[in-house]
Amino acid sequence: MQQPYLSLEVLRWGFAHLPGAILFYARELELDMEDIGILSTLFYAFENDKPLFETGVQAGRVLQCCSTLTTNKLSKKLLRLVTKGIIELSDSETKSFTDKTIYIDPLMEKLEQLIMRDHPRFLTKRYITEADQEETNQQLEEYRDQISKLEALLQEKENDKPIVSSVNLSVNNTNYKRVADFIAKKTGNLLSVKMENELSKWLQDMGFKTDFLLCMLEMTFERNIVNPRDITKIARDLKEYSINTVEGLELYFTTYVDSEKSRVVRTNQFDPDIMDFGSFTGLDMNAEARKKVYYKWRYDWAFTHQMIMKAGEVMCQRTKNGGLEYIDSVLNNWMAKEIRSVKEAEKEIAEFKTKNKTSKSKSVPVTPSGKIKTSEYEIYVPPEVLDELKSNV
Repeated sequence: MQQPYLSLEVLRWGFAHLPGAILFYARELELDMEDIGILSTLFYAFENDKPLFETGVQAGRVLQCCSTLTTNKLSKKLLRLVTKGIIELSDSETKSFTDKTIYIDPLMEKLEQLIMRDHPRFLTKRYITEADQEETNQQLEEYRDQISKLEALLQEKENDKPIVSSVNLSVNNTNYKRVADFIAKKTGNLLSVKMENELSKWLQDMGFKTDFLLCMLEMTFERNIVNPRDITKIARDLKEYSINTVEGLELYFTTYVDSEKSRVVRTNQFDPDIMDFGSFTGLDMNAEARKKVYYKWRYDWAFTHQMIMKAGEVMCQRTKNGGLEYIDSVLNNWMAKEIRSVKEAEKEIAEFKTKNKTSKSKSVPVTPSGKIKTSEYEIYVPPEVLDELKSNV
């Protein structure tokens, strides 16, 4: 004889079929476990109340399906879900909470958007209305029209370019090369990057004619004015005073350049490169003679500021009481070996250290007590340690 099982009655009541998508996207929907529990109750109330195609279920029906829920607790949970845009809650005419209708349409719309985002193949033509298609076609047509106009405008600009532009470019290049060769011949060195930049300003921005510019440079070099910054200052004065003749040049140089006051001002003016070099090496570069030594390296020997800083680093690493003389010897050595880049200098330093280490390892001077004479060894002080020591002085 079959025995009645109460568990069969439990199964007959059915289950709360919560869509798995809710659990999958719970983090993006900002749902916690209590929110998911409330949604499970809503879905169960839907399944046991009306067909799924009918939306909305009354709050009283939800309370009947879950005996642990109170009116106050359900009201707070629903308000939280309304704030997150998960459900909608309609007001009833009787203003009773149990008569209010709960809609899960916002939740289903959010799930559809997330699924379509992660599965683009669902975006078929059946999701696009005729109005949307017409609007899209109109936008595409506008874009094509704009592209056609831009292409036509670009073509007009290309056609409007005069043929002589290439000739002018050739002339400009010729003038630049002519002046550059003159500067290299006068200084005995190739143009530095700073000089190249200033030369472009003189020819293009200031619009000096080549012959006039050569006359101006001849006069500056005669007076040992080789700093591009000083030459540019003179060029700006000539442009401001509208001086465009040789006679005007001679008068300007006699009045404003050859005076003792102008020479002192030119030497004592602020130079960030010199200040940077002095700060790095710990050398006082305020004296006029020391500035002239720096300018000799920079413009007469045509070393870049980075190369001079590298020589200063070598001085800081190898000597206790180094000075400009030591840096001068390093740069002179590099100039003789045609070393003009920091990479080449570092390679030469590495080769020197290897050779020096090999020679010293063969005969290391030792005192009678058996200790090595460290005074005869190369003193190495990393730049960061040197900066720390200087800051503590």
